[in-house]
Amino acid sequence: MNNLARRVATVALAASALGSFGLATAGTAAATQVAYDGYLDPEEMGFYYNSDQGGCVFDLYDKDQNFNNDYFKAFPTTASCNGKGQVVGNNTASYKNRTGQSWYVHTGPNSGGTYHGEIPAYYVGNASVNFKNNIESACYIVEYCAPY
Repeated sequence: MNNLARRVATVALAASALGSFGLATAGTAAATQVAYDGYLDPEEMGFYYNSDQGGCVFDLYDKDQNFNNDYFKAFPTTASCNGKGQVVGNNTASYKNRTGQSWYVHTGPNSGGTYHGEIPAYYVGNASVNFKNNIESACYIVEYCAPY
Protein backbone atom coordinates (compact mmCIF):
# COMPACT_ATOMS: atom_id res chain seq x y z
CA MET A 1 0.00 0.00 0.00
CA ASN A 2 1.44 3.40 -0.91
CA ASN A 3 1.67 6.36 1.51
CA LEU A 4 -1.43 8.11 0.13
CA ALA A 5 -3.57 4.99 0.56
CA ARG A 6 -2.29 4.53 4.15
CA ARG A 7 -3.13 8.14 5.01
CA VAL A 8 -6.63 7.83 3.58
CA ALA A 9 -7.20 4.57 5.49
CA THR A 10 -5.89 6.11 8.74
CA VAL A 11 -8.12 9.18 8.41
CA ALA A 12 -11.15 7.00 7.61
CA LEU A 13 -10.48 4.78 10.63
CA ALA A 14 -10.05 7.77 12.97
CA ALA A 15 -13.25 9.40 11.69
CA SER A 16 -15.14 6.15 12.18
CA ALA A 17 -13.89 5.81 15.77
CA LEU A 18 -14.85 9.39 16.61
CA GLY A 19 -18.31 8.90 15.13
CA SER A 20 -18.86 5.75 17.19
CA PHE A 21 -17.73 7.53 20.36
CA GLY A 22 -20.15 10.37 19.67
CA LEU A 23 -23.05 7.97 19.20
CA ALA A 24 -22.17 6.06 22.38
CA THR A 25 -22.07 9.19 24.53
CA ALA A 26 -25.26 10.58 22.98
CA GLY A 27 -27.09 7.36 23.87
CA THR A 28 -25.90 7.57 27.47
CA ALA A 29 -27.16 11.13 27.82
CA ALA A 30 -30.56 10.24 26.41
CA ALA A 31 -30.96 7.21 28.69
CA THR A 32 -30.55 9.30 31.82
CA GLN A 33 -33.43 11.60 30.91
CA VAL A 34 -36.30 9.18 30.26
CA ALA A 35 -37.87 9.12 33.73
CA TYR A 36 -40.21 11.83 34.98
CA ASP A 37 -41.28 12.85 31.47
CA GLY A 38 -44.88 11.59 31.49
CA TYR A 39 -44.16 8.74 29.06
CA LEU A 40 -43.75 5.19 30.32
CA ASP A 41 -40.68 3.77 28.60
CA PRO A 42 -39.56 0.14 28.73
CA GLU A 43 -37.68 -0.53 31.99
CA GLU A 44 -39.71 2.09 33.89
CA MET A 45 -42.33 1.79 36.61
CA GLY A 46 -45.49 3.82 36.02
CA PHE A 47 -47.94 5.12 38.61
CA TYR A 48 -51.23 6.38 37.13
CA TYR A 49 -53.65 9.01 38.36
CA ASN A 50 -56.74 6.94 37.43
CA SER A 51 -57.69 3.27 37.64
CA ASP A 52 -56.97 0.97 34.70
CA GLN A 53 -53.80 2.91 33.78
CA GLY A 54 -55.82 6.00 32.93
CA GLY A 55 -54.92 9.65 33.22
CA CYS A 56 -51.41 10.99 33.55
CA VAL A 57 -48.50 8.77 34.52
CA PHE A 58 -45.60 9.30 36.90
CA ASP A 59 -42.73 7.29 35.41
CA LEU A 60 -39.75 6.10 37.45
CA TYR A 61 -36.48 4.50 36.48
CA ASP A 62 -35.04 4.49 40.00
CA LYS A 63 -36.38 4.71 43.55
CA ASP A 64 -38.26 7.77 44.77
CA GLN A 65 -38.56 8.13 48.52
CA ASN A 66 -41.08 10.98 48.52
CA PHE A 67 -43.93 11.21 46.01
CA ASN A 68 -45.18 14.36 47.75
CA ASN A 69 -42.76 16.52 45.78
CA ASP A 70 -43.51 14.89 42.40
CA TYR A 71 -46.25 15.74 39.90
CA PHE A 72 -48.15 13.86 37.21
CA LYS A 73 -47.11 14.95 33.71
CA ALA A 74 -48.54 14.60 30.24
CA PHE A 75 -46.59 13.46 27.21
CA PRO A 76 -45.98 15.50 25.21
CA THR A 77 -46.08 18.29 27.76
CA THR A 78 -48.68 20.19 25.72
CA ALA A 79 -51.12 17.25 25.93
CA SER A 80 -53.94 17.00 28.43
CA CYS A 81 -54.70 14.10 30.80
CA ASN A 82 -56.55 13.59 34.08
CA GLY A 83 -54.34 14.50 37.01
CA LYS A 84 -51.89 16.69 35.09
CA GLY A 85 -50.03 18.84 37.60
CA GLN A 86 -51.42 16.98 40.64
CA VAL A 87 -49.09 15.72 43.37
CA VAL A 88 -48.31 12.01 42.96
CA GLY A 89 -48.29 11.27 46.71
CA ASN A 90 -51.65 9.84 47.80
CA ASN A 91 -53.03 10.18 44.24
CA THR A 92 -52.09 6.87 42.57
CA ALA A 93 -54.92 4.55 41.53
CA SER A 94 -53.11 2.07 39.24
CA TYR A 95 -49.68 1.06 38.00
CA LYS A 96 -47.75 -0.67 35.26
CA ASN A 97 -44.39 -2.29 35.88
CA ARG A 98 -42.38 -2.42 32.65
CA THR A 99 -39.23 -3.61 34.42
CA GLY A 100 -37.89 -7.09 34.94
CA GLN A 101 -37.84 -6.68 38.71
CA SER A 102 -40.29 -6.23 41.56
CA TRP A 103 -40.98 -2.77 42.94
CA TYR A 104 -41.84 -2.09 46.56
CA VAL A 105 -44.41 0.57 47.43
CA HIS A 106 -45.08 2.22 50.78
CA THR A 107 -47.87 4.33 52.21
CA GLY A 108 -45.43 6.79 53.76
CA PRO A 109 -42.39 8.71 52.57
CA ASN A 110 -38.93 7.17 52.96
CA SER A 111 -40.34 3.63 52.70
CA GLY A 112 -42.47 4.23 55.79
CA GLY A 113 -46.17 4.13 56.46
CA THR A 114 -48.65 1.52 57.60
CA TYR A 115 -48.60 -0.67 54.48
CA HIS A 116 -45.75 -2.03 52.37
CA GLY A 117 -46.41 -3.97 49.17
CA GLU A 118 -44.70 -5.59 46.22
CA ILE A 119 -45.54 -5.06 42.55
CA PRO A 120 -44.11 -8.01 40.59
CA ALA A 121 -42.08 -7.64 37.39
CA TYR A 122 -44.22 -6.74 34.35
CA TYR A 123 -47.39 -6.54 36.45
CA VAL A 124 -50.25 -4.26 35.37
CA GLY A 125 -53.17 -3.54 37.68
CA ASN A 126 -55.17 -1.31 39.96
CA ALA A 127 -54.02 -0.46 43.47
CA SER A 128 -55.73 -2.42 46.24
CA VAL A 129 -57.92 -0.73 48.83
CA ASN A 130 -54.90 -0.30 51.17
CA PHE A 131 -52.81 1.40 48.49
CA LYS A 132 -55.26 3.29 46.24
CA ASN A 133 -54.52 7.01 46.62
CA ASN A 134 -52.19 6.14 49.50
CA ILE A 135 -48.74 5.43 47.95
CA GLU A 136 -46.00 7.87 48.94
CA SER A 137 -42.71 6.14 48.04
CA ALA A 138 -41.30 3.31 45.94
CA CYS A 139 -38.06 1.45 45.29
CA TYR A 140 -37.09 -1.59 43.25
CA ILE A 141 -34.42 -3.32 45.31
CA VAL A 142 -35.52 -4.31 48.79
CA GLU A 143 -32.12 -3.37 50.26
CA TYR A 144 -32.73 0.25 49.19
CA CYS A 145 -36.03 0.41 51.09
CA ALA A 146 -35.38 1.88 54.52
CA PRO A 147 -37.59 -0.10 56.94
CA TYR A 148 -37.14 -3.53 55.37
